[in-house]
Amino acid sequence: MDSCSPGETQEICWFCRKGRHNDCMKEIPTQGKSDGPHDCTFDTKLIPCKCQH
Repeated sequence: MDSCSPGETQEICWFCRKGRHNDCMKEIPTQGKSDGPHDCTFDTKLIPCKCQH
């Protein structure tokens, strides 16, 4: 696996996936590959956690 790949997009934060809804992050940082000068340049965006807790 390419170490520079951002991986699949998660729409539910790590805490909610582990059942820890009281610790919900509310917003999840996601990394999208940008058009920067290097193969490992990422733009970080925040998306809302979509867990229905």
